[in-house]
Amino acid sequence: MLNPPALRDLRHEMSGTDDDKLRRIVALMDRHPMPDAAQAILDPLRPRLALLRPPRPLRFARLLFLPLDPVIVPAREWRPGDATVPRGVLIPIAQTIRAALGQEATAIEGLIAGRDTKDEPAIAKAGTWLWARAATVLATASAAADWDATGLPPTVFPPLARAIASVLQRAIAVRDIVRDGAIGTLAPNDNSFRAILAGLAAESPEGFGMVVAILLTRLPHAAPQLQRLIASNRGTAYSALLRQAMDRGLDGILSQMEDTQGFGCEILDAPLREAGQEVQRVADLLRDIDSEPDAARHRPRLKSIRLKLDRACRTRFGNGLTDGFVNPLVAAGEPLTAAHQSGIETRARELRTLETAARKVGGAKIYDALLDRAAAVAASAAASGVLTPVRHMRLVEILAGPEAAEALYRHNR
Repeated sequence: MLNPPALRDLRHEMSGTDDDKLRRIVALMDRHPMPDAAQAILDPLRPRLALLRPPRPLRFARLLFLPLDPVIVPAREWRPGDATVPRGVLIPIAQTIRAALGQEATAIEGLIAGRDTKDEPAIAKAGTWLWARAATVLATASAAADWDATGLPPTVFPPLARAIASVLQRAIAVRDIVRDGAIGTLAPNDNSFRAILAGLAAESPEGFGMVVAILLTRLPHAAPQLQRLIASNRGTAYSALLRQAMDRGLDGILSQMEDTQGFGCEILDAPLREAGQEVQRVADLLRDIDSEPDAARHRPRLKSIRLKLDRACRTRFGNGLTDGFVNPLVAAGEPLTAAHQSGIETRARELRTLETAARKVGGAKIYDALLDRAAAVAASAAASGVLTPVRHMRLVEILAGPEAAEALYRHNR
């Protein structure tokens, strides 16, 4: 095991590595004979890995906690009563469930042996088997294996276990509604939400908040649908409990955004293609929260988060423009090959995706200026022969739209 200074040095070196090298490092770590030691090295990179989504071995604990991923937080950020799960409890809870399931756990491990986190059929099959059984274990468990290692008092375990059980009991239903929304086969509706939320009022308040937080994080525009359910049950005990769960879930989401260091791994260090999608997701969620009937109490926090998000967007766009577009064109001493042209066009499309989402956060003028700079660099590359007229027009169309490309065509005709 590495000593603390060596571990810090290794983590620092890995934080600055490129995406392809990081994927290779992760693959190497996943073959490490001591998985816990490997995870200690990779822990600080979790936000970046969540965006890169490299395939990871589908081990028992990883499969078990996949449904809770949006609400798992570093131990230092967790407080009792939060609608989140501290990362330090995952291994003890997984060990407790594995011991309780006995031969069934062995069979599940056999089912996922050699599989990875990209294997959706394996996850669905093994998860259907595991999650409901794990929920049954946690619903009545009074203690966890090796709990002392978490540094938390024993009294923390029972309410946390009940909350996790509430999520796992609904894991398949949540997975189905997220999948259907992603592939466009069925948009989530009020009945879908009612089915998932059924029975939660009689369970753990923290679990209710976790389920709501997961829906808010994974489903676009879940907030208005939850608000409609609150309104349709106005005056009832259920409406009050759902309102409390939504407040708890939103508080957890906002706290995670506030604790994120400048949206570093999520946006600043993410690949361009992922950064644009993440900005869009966060911007939509912030807009939905801002449209809440009692949004006034969230607005100081929303303002601070938007400012931080805006800074991250500007920096990521500027860096992406320089590294992926300007520098390759400026450095080219001869006409671009088809492969290089394709790569620059891809970067240009990813920049536009990020820019479109970032304008919803703020700073529209800065993006106009940066896109003008890109157009000027492309024009210079065309004048020097690095870009053919056709390739120049294709880049202009991506960066400025078809009307600008048509104007360039008429000018050069």
